[in-house]
Amino acid sequence: MAKGLEALLGATTDLQEEIYIPRLKTHFTIKALDEDSIERARAQATTGKDGSVDGALFNRLLIVKSAADPDFNDKALKDHYEASDAADCVRKALLPGEQTRLIQSVLALSGFVEDAELVEDAKN
Repeated sequence: MAKGLEALLGATTDLQEEIYIPRLKTHFTIKALDEDSIERARAQATTGKDGSVDGALFNRLLIVKSAADPDFNDKALKDHYEASDAADCVRKALLPGEQTRLIQSVLALSGFVEDAELVEDAKN
């Protein structure tokens, strides 16, 4: 059996990772996102007649969709932060740097890697 085929047959896309948030002194659990989840987030963040994507909203939606713990849709959490929805809860509950850290981790877990890493992997 070919190595690529063997790898795909034995692989799972159900990946999770814990990310430590120092300010909160706890870990958040994120999961990898599939293409459909990313496209739904992009569609939700598309604004205006020109079809432009609100990048900040898109990132917050990715956090919402990838967060296994905490659940930003939790009513008590949204009430606590007086958030209109889960994406607004992310905006109000997390500092910008914390959001960036989570986004970077979600993208890496979902298979997006830096070009430099790809080049290095290709060399090996």
